[in-house]
Amino acid sequence: MSLVPLLSCDSVEEAATYKGVLEAHGVPCVVQGGHHRSLLGMLGAYVEVRLLVPAGREDEALRLLRPAPAPVADDEGELPDPERARRRRRLAWAALVLLGAPAVVATVLRLLARFG
Repeated sequence: MSLVPLLSCDSVEEAATYKGVLEAHGVPCVVQGGHHRSLLGMLGAYVEVRLLVPAGREDEALRLLRPAPAPVADDEGELPDPERARRRRRLAWAALVLLGAPAVVATVLRLLARFG
C-alpha cells in the first residue's frame, strides 16, 4: 500500500483528531513526524507533522475533513471590548498577587530568621 501526504498539521493533537475522523470513516491514516516532534522537545516545533493516506483515497479523506457549517453566533461581527480585556488583565494580576504573596512573605520571614 503506497501512502501519499494529505496535509500538514500545526500540532500533534490536531493530527490525532484528523486521524480519528478518518479512521472512524474507514480511511486508514498514518501521522508522520508526531513522535519526532515529541522527542526533540523545544526543537520539535520545527518538525513537520503530516497525515498520510493510501494513494487513491486523498479525495475521500479531504472530503471527510472539510469543515462542517457552524451556526452563526448572535454577537459575531462585534468588535472585542478593550475595557473587558483591561478588566481581565487586572483580575489576572490580582490573582497572581493573592496567590504569590504568601510565598513571598514566607521567603522574607525565612531570610529574616536566618540572617536577622
